[in-house]
Amino acid sequence: MTDNPLPSAFVFLLGFGFVTPLCEEIAVILVGVTLHSTGTSLPLAVAVGLAALLIQDSAWFFLGRLLGPRLAGSRLLSRFIKPKTLADAGSYFSRRGPIVVFMARFVVGLRSAVILGSGFLGMRWSRFATYDSMAATVTTAVWMSVGYALGAGFDEKVGELTKIFGILGPAVVVAAAVLVYRFVMADKAKAAAHLVP
Repeated sequence: MTDNPLPSAFVFLLGFGFVTPLCEEIAVILVGVTLHSTGTSLPLAVAVGLAALLIQDSAWFFLGRLLGPRLAGSRLLSRFIKPKTLADAGSYFSRRGPIVVFMARFVVGLRSAVILGSGFLGMRWSRFATYDSMAATVTTAVWMSVGYALGAGFDEKVGELTKIFGILGPAVVVAAAVLVYRFVMADKAKAAAHLVP
């Protein structure tokens, strides 16, 4: 990085999410390690990282908005997804979209699909941006802080980081997936109960 590492960090985070949208956390940690070594303040690093990630999220959102109508009307998609399924998804998202957007930010591998789906299913951008920003502020601050903590002695702590991610990573993903599944199923059951006369 140059004398001012922040522009490079911004571009790196922005580009990384388009190339590999499933593991944003790793990129944020790497930027945290690097910015710590340059003496950049943590709040400034979090602000720059957050800006890059939110711009990236909005780009994915509008991509879903742009491609949604075309995909919904395509023959290929209609073979696999029936109009009623799309209508049900739209109805569910109109009720629970904000909480789904917020929760998806904490589940590796789900975030990009939910962001695309938010645009695809017609969620208002202002609503999406509000809940996405709240969740992204938390996750960016946490992962950037992890990078900073590792920055002082990265060589010594890399083995420790590997163990932490090796044990906690899969556990967190499984736990989050179970929670999301239970939340969706409970909400469907509640909606079905309201439909019964």
